[in-house]
Parts: sequence; C-alpha cells; structure tokens
Amino acid sequence: MFRNNLKFAIRSLLKNRSYSLINILGLAVGIAAALMLYRMISYEYSFNKDFEEYERIGRVVRYEPFSSGNDNWGPGMPIPAMSLIEETVPGIEMSSRIREIWPNFTLPSDDPMRPAKKFGLGRGDFPLMVQADFLRIFDFPWLTPMATEKMDEPNTIVLTESWARKCFDSVEGAVGQVMMMDNIYPLTVVGVIADLPSNVDFSAPYFISYQTIEGKEDYLFYNDRWGSTSSNDQMYLMLQENASMPAVEEALSLVGKEEYSEDGEQKNFHHFQPLSDLHYNEEIGHSGTHITSINRLKVLALIGLLILVMACFNFINLANAQATLRAKEVGVRKTLGGRRGQLAIQFMTETALTVVMALVLGIGLAHFATPLLQKVSEVPTDQSIFQGRDTIYFLVGTAVLVSLLAGLYPSLALASFKPVEALKNKLQSSIVAATSVRKALVVLQFVIAQALIIGIIIALVQLNYIRKQDLGFQDDLVFTFGFNSDSSTIARQSALKQSLLQLPEVESVSLNSDQPFSGSTWMSNFRFHDRPEDEEYGITLKFCDEDYQDTYQIKMIAGRWLNPSDTMREAVVNKMLIGKLGYASADDILGKTINTGGRKLEIVGITEDFHAHSFRDAHLPLLMSTRKVFYWDAGVRIRPDKVGTAVASIQNVYDRILPEQIFDGRFLEENIAMFYEDDQRLASACWGFGLLAIFICCLGLFGLAAHTAARRRKEIGVRKVLGARVTSLVTLLSRDFILLVILAFVVAAPLAWYFMSAWLDDFVFRVEMPWWAYALACFVTVLIAMMTVGFQTLRAAVANPINSLRSE
Repeated sequence: MFRNNLKFAIRSLLKNRSYSLINILGLAVGIAAALMLYRMISYEYSFNKDFEEYERIGRVVRYEPFSSGNDNWGPGMPIPAMSLIEETVPGIEMSSRIREIWPNFTLPSDDPMRPAKKFGLGRGDFPLMVQADFLRIFDFPWLTPMATEKMDEPNTIVLTESWARKCFDSVEGAVGQVMMMDNIYPLTVVGVIADLPSNVDFSAPYFISYQTIEGKEDYLFYNDRWGSTSSNDQMYLMLQENASMPAVEEALSLVGKEEYSEDGEQKNFHHFQPLSDLHYNEEIGHSGTHITSINRLKVLALIGLLILVMACFNFINLANAQATLRAKEVGVRKTLGGRRGQLAIQFMTETALTVVMALVLGIGLAHFATPLLQKVSEVPTDQSIFQGRDTIYFLVGTAVLVSLLAGLYPSLALASFKPVEALKNKLQSSIVAATSVRKALVVLQFVIAQALIIGIIIALVQLNYIRKQDLGFQDDLVFTFGFNSDSSTIARQSALKQSLLQLPEVESVSLNSDQPFSGSTWMSNFRFHDRPEDEEYGITLKFCDEDYQDTYQIKMIAGRWLNPSDTMREAVVNKMLIGKLGYASADDILGKTINTGGRKLEIVGITEDFHAHSFRDAHLPLLMSTRKVFYWDAGVRIRPDKVGTAVASIQNVYDRILPEQIFDGRFLEENIAMFYEDDQRLASACWGFGLLAIFICCLGLFGLAAHTAARRRKEIGVRKVLGARVTSLVTLLSRDFILLVILAFVVAAPLAWYFMSAWLDDFVFRVEMPWWAYALACFVTVLIAMMTVGFQTLRAAVANPINSLRSE
C-alpha cells in the first residue's frame, strides 16, 4: 500500500512540475529560516547549563527598592556582607567570592622593564580572582593534576588550555612557571583547565587565587567597608540539594539589616539569582560578551514560526487551487471503490514527500547560509548545523508539523469531493469555499510580512537616530586606550601625556577614569552644601584631568572647567543635578560645595547633560573631579588631516613610555557602537528574515497567479477577441490580489504599531513613530506583489487568443 502511494505521489509531483517546484522551494526556504533561528535560540538558551549542578548554583545580587518602583539592582556587594552570608545563611554547600580584574601578564627577563613576552586580553575576556570552591562549584575539567586546594594560597594562578599554549607553548610546560601580573606581582601557575565553552557568561582566560589580594589592597582598590560596593566584587553560591529556597532568601534579606538601615528603614537587600537567569537579566548584567533578553528570543522564535506557517500557507493555497484540476481524479478513484481515508492518506503521502524533499533542500540552504547567520548572532563559527540530538529532534518535529499543517486540510478537502459532482465538474460550493480560504491565507501571509517590514523600518530608524543623536560631546576623532594604575605607571603619566602632545597628529590629550560614554557607573552618596543629611539619591562619579572637557568637547553652560590637580579639590556637575537639588538655574549652585568620599568639593562649573550611558537610560546626576590615582584611561583627539598615521604614532609613544604594558586602543565611536551591537544584530536578523517572508509570500502569489491565468485562459481569449486591451486584462487579473495585499496592510499596521511602541518604550531617548514607515511598507509590498502577479498576468494577456480558444 505504501509503495503504491509513494509511486502515485512521485507521478503527481512530476506531472505538476511547476507547482511542485514552488511548493518545495517555499517550504525549503521556510525550513531553512526556522532552522537558522532555532540554532540562534537554542544556543542562547544553552548558556550556563552545561554544568552538572547548574540548578543549584547562583549569584548573590543586591537591590535597593524605591517608592517610585524603579528598584536599583546590581551584582556587586560589600566585602563584609560576604562574610555574613558565609556565617549566617543556611543551605549553602559551597561559596566563592570573586573579583573581576583586567591585568596584563608578562614573562620575566633580566630587564624588569623589558619583559621577555607580554600578553593582553582579548575583547570579552574577564579574568577572575576566585576562591578554591569556585573551581569545585563549576567542575571545570583539569588537563593537569587537579590543584584546586592550591587556589586557597596567595599568588597562584590556573590557566585555560589556550592561554597555557599561548604563554608557554604547551599544557604540561606551563605548570610551575612564574608570570608577572602587570609586571609587578609574580604568580605561579599551579594547573591548567580546559577552555571554557562559549556558552558561559564568565569568559575568563585564567583564574587567580582570591588570597592574592593580600598585600595589594591599594593597587586593586580593595575596600572592606560596608559603605563601599563595587560591581567587581561578587559572590557565587552552590546550595545544598535539600536547601529551602524561601529560607535562603529570608536569610539573605536579613544580611546587613543594621548596616544598611537609615532612620530604622533597611535600604539594601540581597537576593539569590539562579545561574540560569544570568544570561537573560539585562537589569543586573554579567561579565559575558553579551546579554540576550528572553523577549528577544521570543521575538526570534515567533518570526521563525510565522515564516514556517507562511510556507505552509503557500502549500495549502496551491493545493486548494489545484483541487478543481484533480476533481475528476478523485471522482474516478471513489467510483472504483476508493475510500475517503485511503484518498486522504494518498494526498498526505504526496505532502510528506514534498516536505522531505524541502527538508533536505532547507538543510542545505541553512548550511550555506551559516556565514550570514554568524553576522547577526553569537553562534560559534565551529558549531555544526547538527549540534546535538536536539537539532535532529527539531528537524523531525518540523517535518511532521509541516506535513500536518500543509497537508491535512487539502487532503481532507480533496478526499471529501462527491464522485458525481466531481465527474460532472459541479463543485461550485467547494470551489467558492476553497477560494475564500485562499484569500484568507494570502491576507494572513501579507499581514505577517508587512508587520515585519514596518517593525524593521522603525527599528532601523531608532538605531540611526542613536548614531546621529547629539551626545553632548564630540565622539569623532578621539582615540582611547587604557593603562595600569600602579604607582610605577602613575609616576609616568605626565611623561606619557606630554609625549603624546608633542606628536604632530595630536590636538589634545586627557587622562581619566573613563570616557564620557561608557558602561562604567561609579556611584556615591553625597551631601549638598550645608544640608544636614545626604541626598536620597546617589551621584555618578568620573575622574578626569584639566583637559577632559577640551578633548571630548563637552558643552559648558556655566562656570569653568577644573584646574590642574592630583587630588579632589573642585567639582564640575551636569545640568541634571540642578533640578534634582531643587534649584532653577546653574548660577544658583556655583560656588556651593558637595561632600562625598570624606571630601568637600567646590562646584566651579556646570555642563550640559551628555549621554554617559546607553540611550535606554535616563541622564543621571554626574560629578567630575580630578584624582590622579584613578586615571587608567586616555583620550587623544586627533587632527582631522593626520588620522592615517595617528594610531601608529600613539602606539610608538605608549611602547616607549610603558614598554611592559599591552597597547589596546580603539576610537571612541567604536566603543559607543558596541553598546548597540545586540540591537543592531536583532534588527539585521529581522531584516533578513523579513525579506525571506516577503519572498515566500511572492512565491505563493506567483503560483496562484499562474493558476488563475490558466483557469481563466478561455475568458481571456474571449475578451481579447472582443477588443479588450492588454492593460485592462492585466488590471482585471491583478486587481483581486492587490486588494488582498492592501487589506493585509490595514490589519498589519495596528499590530506593528502596538509591538514597536512596546520596543521603543525601552529607550528613554527615542524617535516618534514615523508615519512614512507604514506608507513605505505598504508601497513596497504592493509594488512587489504587482510585479509578481503582473509577470504571470501579462504573459496570459499577451498570448494569442486563437490558441487559448482552440485548446477548449
């Protein structure tokens, strides 16, 4: 039975080659798109889940509730709070404090200022100082004899395999070797572990023992006071198997109850964040290369599902369109004893064969499109398209689902024809019903495609707005790089700056803690002038020298910039602070003081509010002051006519003044663009898959137009004989399709408005919804539909009417 069904299916596909090709190609494109999106989504969902006990692992985070509802969350916590957690929280099996650091490493030579080799960090690398239990919690595989217990000793380091080979050419040869951290502190390699997988949110190339901090507190800015909180200081826990989560949460909330209290009210709380939440929580963040929100994954999953459904709609439409042509076949089969179930199975076999062929072609398309996929996602370049059994299950499930979605309705519809009506071609009611279904499915297809196009246009407009928006400072022609903050480097800061200023390519130089636009948030409580208590909100700090304003061309609205100083003496604040303090103008706070960090600073200037963070975030009160020990970044403004040679000249100066350190710099514009990489990738992905959606729609329209032209061939011939012009015939045949596309736009426009309004609400600084995005999407889709349908209708309209009438 199956063999006969398969033979009939093959014969049917060969008999209707054009329709079969359209069906196979449409389904293949839909399956390829779904497979690529599945790879993106499954990779993102796999983060941090390869560890054996990941469900028991989590991070302690801190949050500060506000009456407004805008709670402040952060991964950092005071050092004393970690001690209390270790002592008082029940249900903890293991715990580890960690500290994020960014040192360079050198291999020693006879000349301490000229190391034998030096090694910098790559983008996305976040080295960690950890306690021994960290390596037990995350069960990293060891490539050398396990040395976990040695990580409880100071001045020890564990390398990953790639770093062991990079530094010492082999895994075995690395153990026992000495490396210099920032060319100052010696660390002994005690072991080597396998490289961390790409789907982990702490991409550390090596781990330094936490006890190494001892004796280096000033250099590493280690502060063990309750009032000091840094996102660099974090804590991971592994809970006991039978641990009560409510009991853990309650104990964490009581940590620091007295120390965090003001006027009897607790201001800060601690919370257990599961490891499985780490990759998706944009509010708290992590140390990985990127954060992917669950909402973005849902959007991608929905796009994949919709594209697949659209491809199935094409199959249903074309199968229904062919139903009248196969009516006599059904009538003959039923007259000869064929049962409805047998016919349905026969037509389902044809569908399944089509889907299998489309699946093979779709896998091939997805394989060849892998380089394009990696331009819009973080999927590793070495990941196979058949990564894991889940992909196989996905493909099999997709094949079954598509076969049912695409084949079930046409199969049942064909099998339900009454033999007498089928043989006499009296299937008018069935034809009307099938036509209504086809129109509804065409409208649904274009609703999906047009909503995607509108959303993509609005997303691109917002991203373009971000790129062209006035940041409040000049980000072009500024080259930035970092350097160490040890006493030796601090002593050479002036020499570095003066040497850079002597370059003919350089216009100005500033040494600072971070750039105007950065991911760093250095917050502090403060007291304004003679007020008796600290303000209820914190203030963001940036430390910079006297040339910061000139280098970044920050706009001043009152007063002057900072005078040269190595310590905190004066303050420049932003316009936002004026309103927060309750004053009407900048002049009202000039000359007044701010008390922060035990220092009283005179306010000497006010700047315009410039964007210190992403456009998703509102302006925050900002204070800028001088403090040389916190300078570890430099901004160099380059003369416009000297850009070509500037970077090489800057590096030569850096290597001469700081020969033991690694030069790693980039233009400020590149740093800013990195903040929106995820949004840009999402927009690019949606753009690509939106075009695929349009292609699938047009493929279906092409097949339906061909069928309509063939079915109305005699009518066209009669009209031409009676004098109808080609333009009127093309209009007649195309009108219904174009009206369906316009009807789809009426439905798609409000849907796109609703979803894109929600997306734009994530941005504090955003564009208004552009009306022309809707008009452009409608115009483009109507134009593409006219071109698609017009090709078939024009061919039918210009055909010789004698041939069409003779064939009847």
